[in-house]
Amino acid sequence: MSRTRIFRTALALWLLMQLAGCAMPGFLSSKGTRVDWSELTLTAAPNANQNSPVAVDLVMVLDDAMLGRVAELSAAKWFGARADLQKTFPQSLSYRSWELVPGQTIRVPASSLGAPRVAAVFVYANYTTPGANRMRVEDLKGAVVARFDIQSFDVSTTAR
Repeated sequence: MSRTRIFRTALALWLLMQLAGCAMPGFLSSKGTRVDWSELTLTAAPNANQNSPVAVDLVMVLDDAMLGRVAELSAAKWFGARADLQKTFPQSLSYRSWELVPGQTIRVPASSLGAPRVAAVFVYANYTTPGANRMRVEDLKGAVVARFDIQSFDVSTTAR
């Protein structure tokens, strides 16, 4: 093979590699913000959910396309559609579920939640009363505390 041909082949391979970098699949890129929580604490007040157990889901939305869909769902719709959404879009979201009885506190270590890159994180609470019962977790660093009261809940984050 001549030197010119080797040079052209090497140049063509280099250009192809550069173009491939521009078209990197989404799952290889570093989109979103990395979750960096030290702990998640779920606390139900003694009269939470009108003295009934409350189902709670922590939903990690992994891409922007799914964000619009999940952000619009009330808790009732989320709990009705979550299995189908997870089955249909397994690379777009993940969730963890718990059920708290009134007066219960659950501490979830960060190691069991992982540290994925997310477009957003939501907490859904399946209250007996109607309403959105959905909250977006804005701060993805530190310790997260979700407090469940008689008909509503709040989520706060404290720095490490």
